[in-house]
Amino acid sequence: MVKFRNFDQIEHKYAFEDAIAGADTFNGAFGAVTSGTFAVAEDGTKVIMQAEDGDNAGLPKYPIAKGEHVRVLDLTKLAGEELEVYDYPLPDEVAVGNKLTATADGSLEVNASVSKELNLEVKSVIGNKQGVVVLVNGATA
Repeated sequence: MVKFRNFDQIEHKYAFEDAIAGADTFNGAFGAVTSGTFAVAEDGTKVIMQAEDGDNAGLPKYPIAKGEHVRVLDLTKLAGEELEVYDYPLPDEVAVGNKLTATADGSLEVNASVSKELNLEVKSVIGNKQGVVVLVNGATA
């Protein structure tokens, strides 16, 4: 799950893009939107930021069914902003200073040689490894 770090970020009214999930996926998946359909993608610059509800709310991997409406955040518009990331899509091992990039399955991986335009730099660990605070790097504001 990906969420804003501060309440004032919500007030900036970052444009969410409405889309339909092109396949079964999870909240926090990284990918792209083409013709109104979200698909996971390596180097994805958009992330599903769905409000969780129902029996599955709070699961480490909140499922989203194919055809479901999703709210997608464009990370290229968040240069220098901090976000919080929990559970999926985080890799199993993550540490302060790691640079995270999107993989072909929509999750994140630690990438030591970041040559990709967009990456998320781990600034701190939340709680007992419950999540991380990341800085959006390489985006064009």
